[in-house]
Amino acid sequence: MSRFSDQKSQLAGLLPSSLHKIARKLPLPRTEADVPHFDEYDGNITYRDLTERIDIPVNLSTPDQMQSDEYREKGLYLARQDRWDELSELIMTHDHARDSTRSGLPIADLLAFGARSDVVRAAEHGLLYGRPARGADFFSGIEALEMVLMDDPRNYGLALIVAHMHIDIGWAWRGAKANDAVQDVNRDAFEAHFDRAYDILSEFCPHELQSPALSAARCALLPGRENPAAHLVREFEALIDLDPFNPRHMRSLGNYLLPRWYGNHQALDLEARRTAARTYDIWGAGAYTWVWFDALLVDPNGFDTLEMDYFMDGIRDILKRSEDQHVVNLIAAHLYQSWQIARERYHANGVRPDLPPALRRGFEELVYNHLREVHPLIWGHAEIGFENTARVISTERLAEKGRETALTAVAMPFLATLQQGQTVSFGPDGISESNS
Repeated sequence: MSRFSDQKSQLAGLLPSSLHKIARKLPLPRTEADVPHFDEYDGNITYRDLTERIDIPVNLSTPDQMQSDEYREKGLYLARQDRWDELSELIMTHDHARDSTRSGLPIADLLAFGARSDVVRAAEHGLLYGRPARGADFFSGIEALEMVLMDDPRNYGLALIVAHMHIDIGWAWRGAKANDAVQDVNRDAFEAHFDRAYDILSEFCPHELQSPALSAARCALLPGRENPAAHLVREFEALIDLDPFNPRHMRSLGNYLLPRWYGNHQALDLEARRTAARTYDIWGAGAYTWVWFDALLVDPNGFDTLEMDYFMDGIRDILKRSEDQHVVNLIAAHLYQSWQIARERYHANGVRPDLPPALRRGFEELVYNHLREVHPLIWGHAEIGFENTARVISTERLAEKGRETALTAVAMPFLATLQQGQTVSFGPDGISESNS
């Protein structure tokens, strides 16, 4: 019997048989009406006619975006060349060094994402259209990556690629619907892929290997566990302890503690305070802000529980530690969206009257003292929630919406000046006003 046949036989024992059965039950092709679309922005246009007098650099290709693309392409290229040893070594090296982009995207994750992207895209195509892409086999790519891991089962760089492949495909089957709206075949596929990912990752200890990537992958498995809430805080504490300088882990913790997932606003606030206390020497009050950061835009009910002064202290501490324009745009877009939400949410009932003025002051202070260029994609993502994963939104369209929102927002603090016909110019050394 050939080596390939031996591996295929071993794979049959590794992969749940349900995966093979499910792969033969692809849904019927979707109609265009079934695919969600990004609604046109219909925001406040009071200042739109004045934005032509706002002279601020608009950066469509930020260093963070270029770096992210570079490492995704690197992972894809090495995978296509079957240079798995080189790829896995790169993943583990960057993981141990805690290397990340300016936005906090771990480089190890970007490499692993690129490496599995061909297989995941093929699976997603099959699920979206009810059939594989031309010349593609729905299951062959999964088996091919499994065989790569089988050749070197103690290589955790390869294990990360294969485990995340199963997690991605599991989510593609399940979608973002409420649990009771998921069809049985989709739920079975989700659980089978997550079970396989769990089996792969259970062979490695993140603490022993000092691997944030392994710890983050364990957190990504939580939706597939029987009682996620029982493991949530412990898993994220371990991840944040391994990589406390990366705020993305704190942002993910806050999102998972929302009522729509595995927590409530009181538990979220408690963990934000505990995380801030544990990381005070690194972030000051910043961790309180990071844990609440994404959660507030996803679920504005969180504003009822948020301690506004603590949140704003956290923003100031974050900005003391980073003047990078990516971080500045991230916070500016968040404050602006939060301000608009608070104005609408609390205007009529008079509850939390402290929120809108505090958010406005924070936003205007940031624009005056820190913002020097606009990153449109960040502002576009802020409008729909930073962690929104709707793949039907084109990057170009999202960036254009973000640009419009950003220029409108930046014009607000300078309304009187702009109405007088002056131009407001942003430069590296500050802001200047001049007659047009």
